[in-house]
Amino acid sequence: MTRNKLHYVFGLCLLVIGFLLILSRVKPFAIGAWKVKNVDPLADIRVTEPDTAFAELDSLQRDSTFQKVDSLAKVARKGCPVGITCIEDYSPDSTGIRNFVRALSHIKEKHNAVRIAFYGDSFIEGDVFCGSLRDTLQSVFGGEGVGYVPLTSEVAGFRTTIKHQFENWKTYSLISKKDSTVTVELGPVGFSFVPQEENWVEYKPTHHRFLKTFNTVKLYYKNQGHASVEYTLNDTITSTEELKTSDKLQEWTHKGKNIEAVRLAFLQPDSLNLFGASFEAREGVYVDNFSMRGNSGIGLYKIDDAMYTDFNRYRDYKLIILQYGLNVVLEDSMNYGRYAHGMIKVVNKLKSVYPKASILLMSVSDRSSNTSGEYKTMKAIPIMRNAQRLVAERTGIVFWDLYEAMGGENSMVKMTEGKPALAAKDYTHLNFKGGRRLSGRMAKSLLYELEKYNKKK
Repeated sequence: MTRNKLHYVFGLCLLVIGFLLILSRVKPFAIGAWKVKNVDPLADIRVTEPDTAFAELDSLQRDSTFQKVDSLAKVARKGCPVGITCIEDYSPDSTGIRNFVRALSHIKEKHNAVRIAFYGDSFIEGDVFCGSLRDTLQSVFGGEGVGYVPLTSEVAGFRTTIKHQFENWKTYSLISKKDSTVTVELGPVGFSFVPQEENWVEYKPTHHRFLKTFNTVKLYYKNQGHASVEYTLNDTITSTEELKTSDKLQEWTHKGKNIEAVRLAFLQPDSLNLFGASFEAREGVYVDNFSMRGNSGIGLYKIDDAMYTDFNRYRDYKLIILQYGLNVVLEDSMNYGRYAHGMIKVVNKLKSVYPKASILLMSVSDRSSNTSGEYKTMKAIPIMRNAQRLVAERTGIVFWDLYEAMGGENSMVKMTEGKPALAAKDYTHLNFKGGRRLSGRMAKSLLYELEKYNKKK
């Protein structure tokens, strides 16, 4: 007869639990490359005190909290003229946008470049929004070129502001699947582009009014070996230059005239990571489109501070715009406190690494879903918008209400079903006509801030 050994299983469980409890008392330590982290076997049942600082962010569906956020907006917009969606300034001394408008006010006398970093998701990819914003600002302040362009792109064939082709690259990003065998440092935009054998990338202007030819081409990279760049101009002249070896981010620049095509190839690229290119000319305004499809914005916190700082040493941004939220909003979820808490950390980090830049948080856009056979604004959209407004208030930055600028509730339905249509049939993304309309409203808001600054000055 088989002996019952169930008590051995019970004893083994007790031993495992006891061992885990002992480990929970041990502080994290490392022996060479081997690391031991803290173990908390009771984490799932432990009762923790709620974070009262963010309790209101977790309860934004309550009428009382909506009223508080709405009152914040009313105070911030006091005196705003009709026809403008005014920028709401939540900085302690009401100077949240000053660094940017002050740079604009001196742009012609100092003959310098004023750069805007526009971080966002698929809502701005392909230059749907940024392209028209760039055009408007360059028509007023000057500037020729699209600014930052990635080495590879999912929407290269869709973008109309520059022609872009490439082959034989590996692309890594904040949201791409991780390969445990590969360690790649991500750049300040959240991408890293690693050239493979027989790699190449080619850029051509689209004969757009602000980019008819290239004058200045720039590359941003890190190189630990002896890599070089081979560049061909106008399909005829080929030259090769060694890239600097350094553990810091570097900038390679080529200046020329009337360049209508540039093809780049990278030789001996074993230890070379590229983070992007830039096309620009003389003084003026440049809007760098840092779009990443599927990005929530939270991952920006993971990028090393030194990477941001080194990049800003070359770019010297005066305005950072953050456009996120669409990839977080869910039809059946009304609590965005955790997301807001993460974005507060991101904004505070960006304030630290871009100390001379104004930071503007742009609200989530309207988005519709099919409810009982009819498209309507998702219930979570205004809740996310108000959570983002509270993020701006908590971090002391400026806020622009895109949801209101679109027209508020069901505005995406009107844009999608109107004639002409201003948005795609997914009731989420703009088309180029819609991007032109809404970016024009943002430009109008920015120029109004400049007007106020000049009057005070």
